[in-house]
Amino acid sequence: MAFSLGAFVAPAYADGATVTKITNKETGATYENLATATADAKSGETILLPEGKYTLYKVSSEGHTKGKDLTFEGLGTDKTAWNIGALVPDPANYGTEYNGDYSFDGAGTVTFKNMTLRSGSANYLGFIRANKTVVDGCIVNGKTFYWGYSSAEFKNTTFNAPNGDYALWTYSSPVMTFDTCTFNATGKVINVYTDYGAGKNDIIVNVNKCMFNSNSSLDKQALNINDFNMGSFKYILNIADNNTVTAARDNTTCSQLFGFGGKSGNDTGRTDVYIGGTLVWSKKEGETFKGEMKTHSYTDGEHDKAYDVTYTEWASDNAGTWTRTGTPKCKYCGYTKDPVEEKAYDLAYDLNGSTDKQAADFATVKHVTETEVTADKPARKGYSFVGWNTAADGSGMSYEAGAKIKLTAPVTLYAQWKKDEPKPSDKPADNKPADKTQTGKKPTGRSLPKTGDNSMIIIGGVAVVAVICIAAGVAVLKGRKN
Repeated sequence: MAFSLGAFVAPAYADGATVTKITNKETGATYENLATATADAKSGETILLPEGKYTLYKVSSEGHTKGKDLTFEGLGTDKTAWNIGALVPDPANYGTEYNGDYSFDGAGTVTFKNMTLRSGSANYLGFIRANKTVVDGCIVNGKTFYWGYSSAEFKNTTFNAPNGDYALWTYSSPVMTFDTCTFNATGKVINVYTDYGAGKNDIIVNVNKCMFNSNSSLDKQALNINDFNMGSFKYILNIADNNTVTAARDNTTCSQLFGFGGKSGNDTGRTDVYIGGTLVWSKKEGETFKGEMKTHSYTDGEHDKAYDVTYTEWASDNAGTWTRTGTPKCKYCGYTKDPVEEKAYDLAYDLNGSTDKQAADFATVKHVTETEVTADKPARKGYSFVGWNTAADGSGMSYEAGAKIKLTAPVTLYAQWKKDEPKPSDKPADNKPADKTQTGKKPTGRSLPKTGDNSMIIIGGVAVVAVICIAAGVAVLKGRKN
């Protein structure tokens, strides 16, 4: 018989309608009784639940839920609640499935939205033999085992585990998917284990964008695995690389996200773990009794860059290339990764024609991959320094003093020079030779002859002839007198 413990106060429904009774969303029919509403609902329809507490426990699935796809939608996790199974499980049924809820036995897809689902702390609680279950935007209080027998999907759901216990087991669902969920627990979160389906099929667990809030006191990881009874089948964990985890760190996997709870017997090589699509854990090649790490990109140490690295000394090939190996060791679990070879290179300086004594020592910078070009500038008499270049003739890559340079091979930088021009005081004006005839006196009104002018020679000749003529005339006159 269905029951509702909450008083109805005509709360407003999410889409704006007012819900005072249980309502079939598609037909608009209203009901006082959940069992009647469920019996009348056709496959694919949604039943709207007002404020209150509900259950179908002890209601036969025949004529109610069997063969139907049904959605039950509440007013919110603070207003609508659904009890999974008995309000108080029967102690006589502890350790069996008989405390479970058979009200969805044979149902198709059963969806719960916007409500709190309430379970207890006893084992084997849940919805038994529903084909598929979907939980969307809910809170799940307590521990559960049974969900959809073909698949179970949890979206935007918060799990509050009983103190010191798991939130749920991967028990009856061959495929379980957790998308954007939050888990609040005290040491245990999800138990990747079953006895019901063990050895019958692979069990797949998908985890995306979830937050696991736990502690390390019980030595359990967010996904605690025990694969000893899987026979020829496996647990396959597909974990996105976007989850947030606080839990104990496993000493085998060095991970808080997944592990074997510190028990070597739980690891029998029947688990494959993918993180971000990469296989990070699987059985050893040729062995069946133990798993091994396939890659360490997922480990907490590498994710947090929490490695101490021990390096060998640099070894030179005497041609500008240096090699050393580094061995990373995880700070968390002591795992030692394979040594990684590192290379570095020399940065040398060539003064490219300068033999002058330098104020700075342009020494080679040894075994570097990134450095700064020296800020010191070389000197050369009659030249000005204009920068550095990877080619002596300046046809390579140019660098200014103080610039950063990355090296992927040995590099020599050549100084580049510009020849100095003569100073202006060392040259005559207008590039003309000095006039040596000038004495510094103020010139008269008559201009001096220019160099190369022959007019003075002509004038001088005429004057000599005139003097001779005058002298001859004087002589003739004296002769006549005599």
